[in-house]
Formats: sequence, C-alpha cells, structure tokens
Amino acid sequence: MSSYSHRGYEHRTGGYGRRRHKASGFKKKPSGGEFAKGFLFFAVAVVVIALVFIFLKYLKPFINSFKAADTSAEIIETSDTASPDSPDAPDGSFDIVDSKIFVSEGSGYVMFNGIDDTAVNYSAVLNSIASSMRDDIPVYNMVIPTNTEFGLYSGYREYSNSQKDNLERMNSALMDRVTNVDLYDTFSINKNEYIFYRTDESITALGGYYAYRKFAQTAQFAPDYIYSTDKLSEKKGNIRRFEGELLQRTKDKEIQPHGNQELFDNADTIDFYKLPVHYNCYRIDTETGEEIETDLFTTDNAENDPLSVFPAKDTALLRIYNVENSGDEKLLIIKDHAGEPVIGYLVPAYSEVHVVDAQLYKENLSEYIRSNDITQVLFLSGITDANNSLYCQRLRDLFDNSISG
Repeated sequence: MSSYSHRGYEHRTGGYGRRRHKASGFKKKPSGGEFAKGFLFFAVAVVVIALVFIFLKYLKPFINSFKAADTSAEIIETSDTASPDSPDAPDGSFDIVDSKIFVSEGSGYVMFNGIDDTAVNYSAVLNSIASSMRDDIPVYNMVIPTNTEFGLYSGYREYSNSQKDNLERMNSALMDRVTNVDLYDTFSINKNEYIFYRTDESITALGGYYAYRKFAQTAQFAPDYIYSTDKLSEKKGNIRRFEGELLQRTKDKEIQPHGNQELFDNADTIDFYKLPVHYNCYRIDTETGEEIETDLFTTDNAENDPLSVFPAKDTALLRIYNVENSGDEKLLIIKDHAGEPVIGYLVPAYSEVHVVDAQLYKENLSEYIRSNDITQVLFLSGITDANNSLYCQRLRDLFDNSISG
C-alpha cells in the first residue's frame, strides 16, 4: 500500500464481504406424497435465482452508488437519456474491493454527492469571510471539478450528481464581493487532453495550466503575465509511472494485489515544468516564523507521495518571492490539495505569493493579511471539499480569532 495520505475530508468505509458456500448433503428419493413439495421447492428456487440475477445486474450498481454517498447528500437523477446498455456504451463497473470507485475505459471515477445545500453552505462561508476584509482587497473563488464530470460516459452519470449544477448553485449564492472563477467550460472544452489523471482525482500540470489561464482572464492579468504553453516546453521533472490514490484504494493482497487490473494497466505519468520567472521559495515554520529555503517543485518526497512534486503539498505556509516583479501585488492562496498544480503558474504576476494549506495552518488569517500587506485573496478548493461541511468550517475557523492549535 502507498504511504501517502488521503487528500481532503472525504469519509471512506473500507472492507469487503466474502460469500460462504455450503455443500449440499445427500437426499433420499422423494415419495409420491413428497413430489408436489419438491416441485414447489424447485419453482421457488427458480424465482429466487431470477430475482438474484436481476439484483446483481440492475440493482446492485445502483445500491453501490448510495454506499458512496456522504450521509449529508443525496443522489440526484439526471435527465440524460443515454443508457449503459446501448451498443456504443463502454463497459464499466464498480471495483470489487472499493465499491466507491467506478472503472471504465481505463479510468477511475468517484461519484460526486454534493447537493444544493452543501454548495450554498460553502458560498455562505466565503461571503462571511469576504465581508470581514477591507473592501479594496479582491477576493476570488476557484473550485476545481473532478474527472467524473467530464470523463464518465453519459449513461453512467445517473450514479453521480451534476457538478455543473452544483457549481452554478455555488456561484449564484456568492455575493458580489467574491469573484467566481468558473472552470467548468474551460475543462469541458479541453476534456480530451490530459488534464485529469486516470488513477487519481487530481488535475495534471496541464489541467493546472488551463485553470491558471482562466484565473488570469478573470483577474485581468497584464499581457506580460499571460503566457502560452510554449513557455512550458522545458520540463523540470517527470515521473513515468504514477499509481494514483484510486488505484491504491483498490489493492487487496488476496483478491487483486496490484489493484484494479484496468487501472493498473493504465497508470499515469506526472510532468512538471520550469516557470518563466526567477523566484525564491520558502517553507515557513509557523511556530518560530523561520523561513526555510526550498524549491517550488521538489522530488524530496516523491517516492512516498508523487504528487508532492507540486507546490505546498503538506506545507502549512509557503512564501514565494518573485525576483523579477517589483510591484506591490501580493496574493494569498488558501487551498486544499486539489489546487496545488495551479499555484506555480500564478507566481509571475505577483511580487509575492503566500500559500496556506487550509487543513494544516493554525493561525488567524485576518491578522496574517494585515501584517503581510496582502492585496488579493484566492480560495482554491476541490469540489469535493467545497461541498464538505467540515472543510467549510475549517475555512471559517481560519478567520476566527478564537481558533486554537
């Protein structure tokens, strides 16, 4: 099993059931009086077998989708008329070890369970936080969808709530004080490119680039800070075989020691690129305030956690100083792990970028914004965390003076 930790606050249940079969014993030949009973028993058995067949073929996947649901969410049926039984539909099934993971055409998908109430709750938290800030500090919200919305065949989407509807509800509940960065259309247009991993819910470096371009457009970056993929031609590193979290979760030493075979045969690669700017990067000891020099992209822990090559993974506070930008714009990013592939691309447009991990940082961010002259704030969250009440409460606590370590 991989030693790297679970990302986000999603609750999981583990384990699987094994059926036990009893061998039948000998039966004495039925008498004439017992023949009717035997025939009745046979008829009942046929009916039971038929019901079991119907359950396994049609009902079990539906029930499994409920197993994957958060207790606070419900499955919303879509109006999509496509069916998995149509001739053109690809094969797909829930994994036998982890029934929350649906596998189809070499990719794994986790059903999305967010609903209107959880979307509105996230927006209410951001509205409250933004209202407490100075009016001259722009506040942005960027929520990253998962591959389930764009890669899962339409006939199987009945098992997953609509992320598009969820994001629209979230956006409609945001006050004007918070500017929404809508990634849905951007990802939809580029969904046939390698913007999502097959064995993990994270976005790739290319997915992070497209998210950056949308943010640059929304925040109205100067042309000098909007660069094309030509600037990313030089790779800083490459991990040739990446077995993501979805594959790790399907491993069982007895049933499938390598994990789901389809996912195992379609392992990912991780690319990360040099940025077109010179910078100094420091990890901050939040107890002493000491700045510890590090690299924005590092392979120090890549063997245990390949995704740690991206900025600020498992780091409470990271500061990046842009050597080439002498302006006054300082960005604070408050993120979960889903947003890490986006961070590096934002560095050229700011003199400083401060990155806070919402799960690890313990201090009060209202004070941090004042003492570090922050001029812009970006909430950068995955859609799963954004619909999780514990994560939302964590964001609220970060701006509450009563927070404790």
